[in-house]
Amino acid sequence: MYDTILIPTDGSDVATTAARYGLALAERFDATVHVLSVVDPGRFVTDAVGDVDDLIRRQRARLHDRARSVVDRIAAESAVPVETHVVEGRPSAALASAIDDYDADLVAMGTHGRSGVDRYLLGSLAERTLRTAHVPVLAVRTPVDDATHPSIDDVLAATDGSDGAERAGEHAVAVAAATDARLHALTVGDDDPARRLAARAREAGVDVTVAVRTGAPHEKILGYADEAAVDLVTLGSHGRTGVERVLLGSVAERVLRAATTPVLAVGR
Repeated sequence: MYDTILIPTDGSDVATTAARYGLALAERFDATVHVLSVVDPGRFVTDAVGDVDDLIRRQRARLHDRARSVVDRIAAESAVPVETHVVEGRPSAALASAIDDYDADLVAMGTHGRSGVDRYLLGSLAERTLRTAHVPVLAVRTPVDDATHPSIDDVLAATDGSDGAERAGEHAVAVAAATDARLHALTVGDDDPARRLAARAREAGVDVTVAVRTGAPHEKILGYADEAAVDLVTLGSHGRTGVERVLLGSVAERVLRAATTPVLAVGR
């Protein structure tokens, strides 16, 4: 399922947790990892008095050194081959280019950065990536102190039978099989999609629990994730309407913004 995993990082706790989940999956799938840190020129201070060029040079050197230390630290934790990259540019453009340049099958990333103001993803880069990326995105919103070697024992696959949900289900089954996890096939409403997914999982040798709930989909997905103490939630990025929304206004957006569990969002 995954041959190449891209891990963008800013060195924050949540990005480091996301990286560790990415590394854990890379080890299970024997994937190559690319770790990327982006130096944003927009953060250079240019309104100082004195030699502005010298100030920018020193800022650039400091930010590049920090970015290098961030990617090297992630690489040092990996049990699989890692290539590290430090690039300069707009983060969204650099990430989009990296997905294509490294032929990534999966992006594993944190959902915010060092503070509530300087957010790394949600509201900006996350939504851009999930709207435009042609690969799944594993998003981690909550840092985990003991996630140096995170385990995935229970995988929740939320499905409504749509094309996007079917693709997400394939990823859920593959991850569950690779990690020897139990799959929880959840449908809100009609039980047919969950039962079809469960049948495919059993064919792959995966233990399955089927669950059917009624109510607001995002609330039931989040509630079941807490109830079953799952380690990963997978879901498609759009539902039955076929409208090519990836996040805004969708169930995926609401789940991503509230989940304390890593979420694997699979788009088109």
